[in-house]
Amino acid sequence: MRHSIGVRRHLLWGNFWALPCAMILAAVAATCVLLVIDDRGGAIWFEALGWPFAISPSTADTLAAGLVTIHTAFAALYFSITLLVLTLAASNLGVRLIDRWIGDFTIRFTLGLLLSLLSASLILLYAVDADAPSARVPRVSLTVLTAVTILTIAWMSNALHHLGRTVQVDTSIARLGRDAANNLPAKRASGAAPTGRAQVPILASATGYVGEIASTAILDAAAEREAYVSLALTPGDYMIAREPIGWVAGDPGSGWVTAHIRHVPYRTDSGGAAFEANLLVEVAARALSPGINDFYTALACCDRLGSLLAAAFDQGEDGDWLCDAAGIARLQLPRDRVTVFLDGPLKALRQSAANYPSVTIHMINLFARACSASAVDQRLRAFVLRHAEAFAQHADARAQTDSDRADIAAALVRAQSAASGTATRPG
Repeated sequence: MRHSIGVRRHLLWGNFWALPCAMILAAVAATCVLLVIDDRGGAIWFEALGWPFAISPSTADTLAAGLVTIHTAFAALYFSITLLVLTLAASNLGVRLIDRWIGDFTIRFTLGLLLSLLSASLILLYAVDADAPSARVPRVSLTVLTAVTILTIAWMSNALHHLGRTVQVDTSIARLGRDAANNLPAKRASGAAPTGRAQVPILASATGYVGEIASTAILDAAAEREAYVSLALTPGDYMIAREPIGWVAGDPGSGWVTAHIRHVPYRTDSGGAAFEANLLVEVAARALSPGINDFYTALACCDRLGSLLAAAFDQGEDGDWLCDAAGIARLQLPRDRVTVFLDGPLKALRQSAANYPSVTIHMINLFARACSASAVDQRLRAFVLRHAEAFAQHADARAQTDSDRADIAAALVRAQSAASGTATRPG
């Protein structure tokens, strides 16, 4: 599949090892520059400064070996702790969250910092000769690397704290909820399919999940050709090679469209709010499993799903077209309607929460609050009410006491009031 330069850059930089590799190359280049400075008189100038900069060749050799040992230990320690923490967290929260954790900038930067300093230390160890003349001791290079090592020791305390917080369950849930709300599609313009123009089918160029649709590039290309594009897939959807995924009107070819559609072998965050919603439900379902039995984590997931509902309601359900720079609707994309992408996750959550009346009641109350917080149209109110009633019915069938059934029924009454527009905030 052909990719634009921007998509190729995204694929390269999105790799976990891209930042560490770039930092290693930068460290090697910087070390070589420092060695040149030493060779051009920097070593002699530092020797003239006296103690503690006028180190002898044998001391320099010992220091270089010590720096290699320190950075080897740091890199091995951080990498081992990272693997251990991620393994433990994945077993409790879900393996699909690992992709989010290892993509964290601080984790990648810390690993890159340790590996780049290890590379610089190895170069200096190679450059130091214990039997060389005093003028050949790379004092500037060793001094700079020692200073950076001291700063790195301080950074490690922050990096280890950040690693622990990153995989902490509440932090992960909060980020999932925030990213889901941010990944909701913007409001789109109203438009209609062009008439009187031949429609050329767009065929999928590969098998896999839609990872990214470069909508801006497609809009610019369509404006150039005075064409119109309609796609039937959104990021996160699965496509099969050579199957129709849309049409082009006003242009005889469609290759310029597929060049801006990136496919990936598995779903990622580029799948939009639907992906984060499913992850929230997966975390909640694991927390409610008999082996973990952590309903507080499930309640936190419900809170984020409730806020996602409210944010999605504000976006509305109408409009499928994106406009070019001239304001002409040229690209039609299936809208990530909340009534579609949240339907499956809410059903899965209901099945997991049926044995936990407190979780069911909390979610029904969130349905009521989502309706009362926004000007929700009737379709969305009906969607919320249908799920609230299903939650109540399922939990009522599993409830063990009459008091639980009464609380479930009271929560449902509040949701029904919210759906009818006469809701009050649950007490």
